[in-house]
Amino acid sequence: MNTSWVQLFNCKVSDLAYSDSWTITQDDHLPPQHAPAGWNWYRTSSFARFYCSTCSNKWASAKALILFNMRLQNGTGVVKVRFFKQQCRKDHNDEVGFVEPSFNEENIKQVLGRLMTKILQRCYKEHVGEGTTFFGRDNYMDGPHERRHCEACSLGICNQDN
Repeated sequence: MNTSWVQLFNCKVSDLAYSDSWTITQDDHLPPQHAPAGWNWYRTSSFARFYCSTCSNKWASAKALILFNMRLQNGTGVVKVRFFKQQCRKDHNDEVGFVEPSFNEENIKQVLGRLMTKILQRCYKEHVGEGTTFFGRDNYMDGPHERRHCEACSLGICNQDN
């Protein structure tokens, strides 16, 4: 997991009106359809970039899918995150696996802001309104969603329309 995620998460947690300690870790094996017993589940998306290490191809997605599982137990909060990947569209004879998304700092902050709202609602039982935040794009987006290159599509949970 990118250190920006951890640092920005710690900043957001320090703004909560609670003294509980929280950690965030990446878990590529979180079940995509539900949270384990005792955990809360939250799924969101954001703008992200992808970079193929084999051919240096790069592309962007306006709706890169992110899954969070969270729980608060005895003053200790744990967040696990799974970033759904995409595969390079260039033919590499299936030797290239899925590529993890890369998020800019502003989009990380917005995703974590939405996550903090869910933590307050689900772990602290606060009645917090759902703010509307828009993720930033740093380039023009064009082209169809390619389901055969999308990990979330292969798992049946993608939120793309086309």
